Amino acid sequence: MYRVRQLAIAVTFVHLIAILGLPAVTPGSALTGLYGVAPAHAQSAQPKKRRSLFSILFGKKKTAKKKVTAKNRSQRGKKSRASSTARKAAAVEILPKSEDAKVILVVGDFFASGLADGLTTALAQVPNLRVVNKTKGLSGFVRTDIVDWSVDLQPLVDEYKPSYIVAMLGSNDRQQIRVDGQRLKKQTPEWTAAYTERVNNLGKALKDTGINYAWVGLPPVRFKSMTKDFLAFNEIYGKAATGLRGQFFDVWDGFSDAEGNYSRSGPDINGQIVLLRSKDGINLTRAGKRRLSYYVEGAIRRLFGADFGGPGALAGTGFDAGTISIKSPDYDPAKTGKTIVVRLNDPAADGGDVLAGEKIDLSNGPAQLVAVPAVADQPTEAAIAVSGRVDNFSWPPQDETVRPIRPVSVAQPQAPSEPLLPETSSLERTLEQAAALQN
Repeated sequence: MYRVRQLAIAVTFVHLIAILGLPAVTPGSALTGLYGVAPAHAQSAQPKKRRSLFSILFGKKKTAKKKVTAKNRSQRGKKSRASSTARKAAAVEILPKSEDAKVILVVGDFFASGLADGLTTALAQVPNLRVVNKTKGLSGFVRTDIVDWSVDLQPLVDEYKPSYIVAMLGSNDRQQIRVDGQRLKKQTPEWTAAYTERVNNLGKALKDTGINYAWVGLPPVRFKSMTKDFLAFNEIYGKAATGLRGQFFDVWDGFSDAEGNYSRSGPDINGQIVLLRSKDGINLTRAGKRRLSYYVEGAIRRLFGADFGGPGALAGTGFDAGTISIKSPDYDPAKTGKTIVVRLNDPAADGGDVLAGEKIDLSNGPAQLVAVPAVADQPTEAAIAVSGRVDNFSWPPQDETVRPIRPVSVAQPQAPSEPLLPETSSLERTLEQAAALQN
């Protein structure tokens, strides 16, 4: 009985070792003879990490890693180079600026820096306009120790002599204001009064330059508390700009949803839904910067329309219909971002050559008008006028001759033979007779 118990214990131990895995065997160990592992095989065998019963039952399965070969690396490199080439091709080509180009001066905080980048892209192909970015990312109305724009604006104007000024700041002003050595808490009446005074000082400085300027409001952000403060700031900016001969641009709707809340994505200037904000919910992406500049771009175009090279869209956005063919190898809208601009007053736009009954010669020479003979339609049975029908508009009538219209005598009304109402005397007699009967 004792030997049977020992045998059962040994079998159980062997099965347990088989499940958990064999330990590393070295020459001369006692387990070599027990498991029958040859010394040569033990020397060549790699040491195996011992796994527990829990890891065997619940552990993750090992998956074979995909080997990256030189061929795959080369294919990846080709794809990345192709995508980067496509992005470079789609980028707007920056034309050299002329020496007498008008200056667009941009001042403000980091939002204004993104606005300047967007304007630089928008005016990349306008040689007569250039953007000067003189923003400070941490500046605002609270920290005047960094930049006091109401004081530092005039030296910039004297240096660059801008033709237009764009201001956008206030995103760093959610903090206390120090006035006469005292710190005023945010959004208190004292804080609002001091803050409004500093905003008005910048507005006066912009007005005193005598240059047209634009004040751009703040967009919503991901954090609700900041968004609430930015709404209050925009109200102060709008009153200061409009009251001091400036133009205020409210960009809130361009970066929010239908309810006015923050939205990370939205339509770009081409109507495509893209990411306008970065992951932090505050900064702008490249498309967001371009969309922000789009608000100011219209005002700049109205002021400097002659510097854009002609009427219509911004210069460089398309080809004239007569300068390039669709079959030309240079016509590639996907890479260049340009397409053929079709003029609405061009008769050849729809492929027709007949306009208002005349044939127009669309050759390269001067237009020649050739009369097109009209074809008379043969009357049908339904088109023949029938006498007596309401659709017979022929004049004079076929069956009757025209007769002169004679005046019709109208009988004069005759006076009635008897009066409509009885005479007064007869009426009095009737009343007397009625009174007598009652008595």
